[in-house]
Amino acid sequence: MKEIELPQTPTPYFGETQKEEKTKNILLLGYGGKDHSGGFLSDTIILLSLNKEKKTACLISIPRDIWINLPLDWENLKAAKINEAYAIGIDDIKYPNKKPEFRGKTGGGNMAKYATNQVTGLSVDYFVSVSFDQIVKIIDTLGKIKVDVPVSFTDEYYPVKGLENETCGKTPEEMEALKQKYSGFELEKQYKCRYETINFQKGIVEMDGTTALKFMRSRHSPTYGGDFSRSQRQMAVLKAIKEKLISLDAFSKIDELFPELASLVTTDLNLPTTKDLVSFLGKPEEYKINEINLSTENVLTESKGPQGQYILLPKSGFGNWQDTQNFIRKEMEKEL
Repeated sequence: MKEIELPQTPTPYFGETQKEEKTKNILLLGYGGKDHSGGFLSDTIILLSLNKEKKTACLISIPRDIWINLPLDWENLKAAKINEAYAIGIDDIKYPNKKPEFRGKTGGGNMAKYATNQVTGLSVDYFVSVSFDQIVKIIDTLGKIKVDVPVSFTDEYYPVKGLENETCGKTPEEMEALKQKYSGFELEKQYKCRYETINFQKGIVEMDGTTALKFMRSRHSPTYGGDFSRSQRQMAVLKAIKEKLISLDAFSKIDELFPELASLVTTDLNLPTTKDLVSFLGKPEEYKINEINLSTENVLTESKGPQGQYILLPKSGFGNWQDTQNFIRKEMEKEL
């Protein structure tokens, strides 16, 4: 993987791309939260594109390591991973000179919309962002969901909250020796007490919020680990939540459910726009789901950033998203 040059090319504003009213696009963002390292980096970035004529719901998974230009202020762009967009947008102290739409409560969502539009070429109507803890609360509020687990897997290194700095009985001298010998995750693996083993079997599995979160966040299975596999699991949970909402007839109870669910997320949707969206949607049970995963198997390639960090670029070159956008549109047009 070779390092890349970083040209400061102009990028389109998220609201400029026009589309017909037959579609609505909602950006779904998941992040660790204030108790996690890098807590406002978006681990989950999924664009939900609803087409009321075709009755399709496209879930477009956008890898967090995509390297992209982000507007730090009125004039300057910063090349960064796309998962930084939300974090930059909500931080008005570190980045005080951002354009007005990238400040305040919805600044993070708008910055993520901007970045998503660059990659996909699709305008984004709304965003919904949620921390891991709130995901648990949302699922537990709805009740257990039935998730279709696509592949059986075991992860022996799922982090236990609160044990991140546990010494596991090692002396300071032993810890220093390990630090000299190992780095990164290989170093972390020497502290086995910080982790638990989780296992999921292929098929329909009933999950509460905590179990669903572990299923979505697991990264270190030797057979089904990594970010691309995790994206597939996140989509499986989203589909299960959709089925749960349908079973609860939730779409006809917006006035009742919206206040509680809205208190658990950050969004630019309010009650009137949510009701408009539900009216636009019609009967959700009629929609077919189309999963589109951007990966190195189609439009992306691995590379290294300026500090040697792992990043993903479009195969057509940094900042050139046309082939990616063509791929997405082609996948969206497929008959399901």
